[in-house]
Amino acid sequence: MSQTVAEPKVAVNINDDHCSRCTICSSLCPYDAITQDRDNNRMVLDIEKCQVCGICSSACPAKAIDTIYYSCESVLKYLEKVRPQYKSDNLVIMCKGSAPDFAGVGKLFGVKDFIPLSVPCVGRIPEEVLLGVLTAGIKNINILACDEDYCRFQRGSPLAGRRVIALNRLLEQLGYGEEAITLKRNSLKVTVDKDLCIACGTCVAYCPYHAPTLTSEGGISFDLDACRGCGLCVALCPAFALDMDNWERDRISDLIPQMLAEMKPPKILVFRCQWAVYPPLNGDMGPNIGTIELPCAGRIEAFHILEAIQSGADGVMVVACSEDDCKQEKVSAKAEHVVANIKAKLDQIGLGDKLNFASVSPRYPGQVEEKVREFRQSLQEAKKGARKGETK
Repeated sequence: MSQTVAEPKVAVNINDDHCSRCTICSSLCPYDAITQDRDNNRMVLDIEKCQVCGICSSACPAKAIDTIYYSCESVLKYLEKVRPQYKSDNLVIMCKGSAPDFAGVGKLFGVKDFIPLSVPCVGRIPEEVLLGVLTAGIKNINILACDEDYCRFQRGSPLAGRRVIALNRLLEQLGYGEEAITLKRNSLKVTVDKDLCIACGTCVAYCPYHAPTLTSEGGISFDLDACRGCGLCVALCPAFALDMDNWERDRISDLIPQMLAEMKPPKILVFRCQWAVYPPLNGDMGPNIGTIELPCAGRIEAFHILEAIQSGADGVMVVACSEDDCKQEKVSAKAEHVVANIKAKLDQIGLGDKLNFASVSPRYPGQVEEKVREFRQSLQEAKKGARKGETK
């Protein structure tokens, strides 16, 4: 007797009963994932093309598009939970691709204390969330967006800018002042220590954006306007001459032992691309799992993987987008190659089972949790096999 295979849960859905067929969603979608079926008078979502940017949901006038990430209800619950912790009435909503560390964010807006809310794209935050935040008692909303030509979702940053202008005009009439919502832009780039650079050309060979070039003087020149902050060059630089704001080598190294010290065994440390996983606002994956977000899986270094194992991690997992979903010109495929090389070297000393690579997508909720469960099971089986071998 054949069994019916359940359809996987998806992160975005169109409610036909509420949809007015206005086509705003299809006109705004950067990936042509929504089209109009004129024959059947409905809008059709191709979930495989969807990148879960949330722009369609935030712009739908009929609120007919549902996405499970960062709804108005979840944002308000998050604020209620963390407000006592941060002791502030200032909220900073920041795009993951634009935010330096929290101290840097504070300097950009001239605030010392604030509640941080990090999202994949500020263009996904609809008007009702911003208005709901203000009515919930938040006095100031600051939005940190990417530069418009830097937006990973192409239209998210420009849309956020237009939305803030329109809302501020409305809020001024309601007595909130001229700029109740402040928007600034920032983009994270690679930094270069010319004193350490050996002009080997590794960054030139691997950069998908052709930002670095070898100079006639025997050095490296970076076109920072071309740089998109994937971090691949930083990870591959043999001279440690490159680094990246918010994902500095020393910063990641400091996080590793701190996280492992707070975890319970079996300890699995997950390095995840910030575009591959949209975690819940509480960010909790359990007492056995620690997560470090990367600008792209290409930022992963062998140094940090080895450091994690040496610091007591039972397993290290690198989570990336699929090659087709990669927001960084297929850098995830190069990251998979890097991890495979590291794993091959670990195999030579009997530690290869401790490293795992997985490709996931936020369009399928729970996918990363399932991959982590599978990895944990493989670690347990490898441990049992090692014990049996010792008893023979």
